[in-house]
Amino acid sequence: MTPSPPSLFQNPKHFFLCVIKLRPQKSRGRTKIFDLDSETLLSPCRKNAFAVVTIFIIILAVYSNTFDASWHFDDYSNIITNKPLHLTELNSQNIKKTFFADLHGSGKLYRPMACLSFALNYYVGRTEVSGYHVVNIVIHFMSAVFLFLFIYHTLNLPLLKTRYGPNSYFIAFLATMLWAISPVQTQAITYVVQRMASMAGMFYIMAMYFYLKGRTSGQKPLKATHYFFCLICGILAIGSKENAVMLPVSILLFDLFLIQGLTKKNIIRNSLVCLSLILFCLSLALVLKGPSVLQLVNLSDSYYGRGFTLLERLLTEPRVVLFYVSLLLYPMPYRLCISHDISVSEGLFDPPATIIAILAIFAILALTLFRSKRWPFISFCILFFFVNHAIESTILPLDLVFEHRNYIPSMLFFAPIAILIAKGIRSFSDKRSMQFIISTFVVLVLVALGHSTFMRNFAWKTEETLWLDAVEKSPNLTRAHHNLGKYYADIDLRQMALEQYREALRLPDGPNRWTHHLTYYNMGLNYKALKEYDKAEKYLLKAVEMEPRLSPAYTCLGILNTEKGRNDKALEYFIKALSHDINSQLARNYTGLVLLRQKRLTDAVTQFREALKMSPSDLYALTHLGIAYKYKGEFNEAIRYFRKVLSINKRYVTAYLHLMEVYFLKGEGKRAEQTAEKLIDLFPDDKLSLLVDKRIIQTEPLLEPPNLEIILPVLEKALIKRGGQYHAQARKLKNHRERRPVR
Repeated sequence: MTPSPPSLFQNPKHFFLCVIKLRPQKSRGRTKIFDLDSETLLSPCRKNAFAVVTIFIIILAVYSNTFDASWHFDDYSNIITNKPLHLTELNSQNIKKTFFADLHGSGKLYRPMACLSFALNYYVGRTEVSGYHVVNIVIHFMSAVFLFLFIYHTLNLPLLKTRYGPNSYFIAFLATMLWAISPVQTQAITYVVQRMASMAGMFYIMAMYFYLKGRTSGQKPLKATHYFFCLICGILAIGSKENAVMLPVSILLFDLFLIQGLTKKNIIRNSLVCLSLILFCLSLALVLKGPSVLQLVNLSDSYYGRGFTLLERLLTEPRVVLFYVSLLLYPMPYRLCISHDISVSEGLFDPPATIIAILAIFAILALTLFRSKRWPFISFCILFFFVNHAIESTILPLDLVFEHRNYIPSMLFFAPIAILIAKGIRSFSDKRSMQFIISTFVVLVLVALGHSTFMRNFAWKTEETLWLDAVEKSPNLTRAHHNLGKYYADIDLRQMALEQYREALRLPDGPNRWTHHLTYYNMGLNYKALKEYDKAEKYLLKAVEMEPRLSPAYTCLGILNTEKGRNDKALEYFIKALSHDINSQLARNYTGLVLLRQKRLTDAVTQFREALKMSPSDLYALTHLGIAYKYKGEFNEAIRYFRKVLSINKRYVTAYLHLMEVYFLKGEGKRAEQTAEKLIDLFPDDKLSLLVDKRIIQTEPLLEPPNLEIILPVLEKALIKRGGQYHAQARKLKNHRERRPVR
């Protein structure tokens, strides 16, 4: 069994010793500085508390400026507009919906643990971003604590204790701090949606820790308990993000390198176990995911629109992985960016850095395996880094580079560095000045890392600061200019948006993804908002010319033609939009509107019902279903839909007006007047006339209006009646005042 992790030092002097690792020596029952072995003299409970409290304080300090950092980029599609995550009531049905909150609306199981955590955040504070940041920081803190425990207990395994045991606390603590406050981790922590990566990392390292405890526990009940928690944490890690599927491989390598030992017999046995595990995982994936797993056999379609092929990605990723290594070793804020400008490798020698990177990685892995018997722990740390990059840095059609992908792989990256520092301090046991220099250097590095992380977080303050930072660091990257333009468009700074879009189009299309067609599409939206419809149509047509599968552009073209009254042309565009995205609710609703205007009522009803399958409370679809049944003469069905609309939004003027018309057509004039009176009660001032004028008389082009010749007389009669009632009340008040005795 491994010893319990040590604890807090007994006085402030020992706190200083832990930070700079000076070496105390036994002398008349006291400790002296500059002796790493002194940690064996200290209370385990207090040392443990010191590590946890210090990790918490430092993480809180370096991330203290992130609590009001705004939503960014994928946060909107994954959280803000992802309705299944908008948990308002805690019940099993609503919680189950969060497990299938795929942002594409596919209804498939999608990272259920991360999505559930977002849903609970929404339940507590809706879209108040500070609560989400609190949870992200707590997750990072928990990851750091279990990383410290894992490294400490690992270094006290029988194969390693003689070499590292006396300094295991220092190594574990320093390695954890270097990882926890590295600026590279900011993307996984400050960027809210990347909780998926950090939560997977937390459960991943917890599973590794519980496996270690189970493997080294002597008592069977305790061993079984630890294995059970390992299994649960492993499932939760994969349920947070799929890259945690490499956990079994990491555990097998850990067991082989650091517990069993690297013998020929153990290597053969573990290879067979690994093969069996891979086959089991593939079988399980086929059962759970089925068709989506089989699609991986043919990845060519998945690479469509990425700007690179499968082979080009495989050639580029070695350079990306070495770039990650350089970031971890030298993570200055000016080197960090949400969107890095990485050129695609089109061949082994194009650019020449491609073959150099491939050979360098092979050399590192070869040296690691060659020296694995002598350096088992260091070898395991290196393999851990590359193994956990295998999912996102090989064949999957993902963007080439993102910093948050280092969260799990870098967990043991700094352990060999901490070992090297400990060895350096020990090697100068007779030269206190050198020990002091090394210790001071370590402290300065930690301070510099913490400061860099703090400063990097300012880039995440707003969407504008984030993309201005990206434009500054990657000025030749189209995505940076495109997304900055989109931000300006979202806050209605249209001309500034157009400037950024034009700059994006001036640059060559980026390697991470084709973006020019999206820029043309957003320019079309921008000109539509500016009511320059000819320019809007021009840019939208350019977008679909470049990318014929761009469903939203077809939808927007259809809307433009609907507004111009060209219903046949609009219908063509809506059908194209649905052919490329069958789940486009917007295209589905407007297809129904065009069919409604063409009096193809049965087809219109079908389209609106399909829209309701995607969103049962869609007011537009419900209202137009009522209108369709009104045109069909099925008044009771129309009334049912209009009442359903008003049960969702009792101030929805359009539904009241159509309901008044239906009652009138049905011959129930009294009910029509009563409905008009309810509407008047909701808007007792002149707002009602303004709303009716805006929605009906001016006739919004994407709204089917009621019959003015019917509803205006009904409204007028109700208003006159209500005016008469007010006049009668005024007379009564006057009479009461006149009869009141004079005092």
